[in-house]
Amino acid sequence: MAGGREFERGKFEELIVYLAHQLGPEAALGRVKLAKLLMHSDFTAFQRLGVSITGATYEKWEFGHLPKELLLAERDLQADGSIEEEDVDHYGRRLRHVTAKRDPVMADFSEDEIAIIEGAIRTYGHESASYLSQLSHADPGWYLSKENAPIPYETALISRRVPTDAEVEFFRRLHGLAA
Repeated sequence: MAGGREFERGKFEELIVYLAHQLGPEAALGRVKLAKLLMHSDFTAFQRLGVSITGATYEKWEFGHLPKELLLAERDLQADGSIEEEDVDHYGRRLRHVTAKRDPVMADFSEDEIAIIEGAIRTYGHESASYLSQLSHADPGWYLSKENAPIPYETALISRRVPTDAEVEFFRRLHGLAA
């Protein structure tokens, strides 16, 4: 259980379709940006509502928070024709842009959850993946967690200021992450 709920695969997949549906090609929605929008939606919901939207488990990776369920969900959504990834040129670099091939089914999402998702799209949907990755590196959860380890949702409740060495050590001991 992550973020106060069991993982809801259907909701997670529909959130991917929704984000891809809402962001056109000009948004350059690749895997890194998609992961950051999913993370922002889930962690903001946990912060505001006390429970995440999808229950996904986010891990610390080089480019920031990565939901461990993302690769399998993308594969399944591509296989059933819900999304498509296509190679596009984005400022001279190859990008695998995610496009929705159907309308999302949002019946399982509350009004508050949709508002949080829309806020993530408005705030971050047209930012670059590298910028969003840099932002995620300043996130207390990413900063405090070990490489490839789950990032506790409770870190969404921590101030965005850089923690002291003593605070980092306390957190690591609390979560059994001591070096």
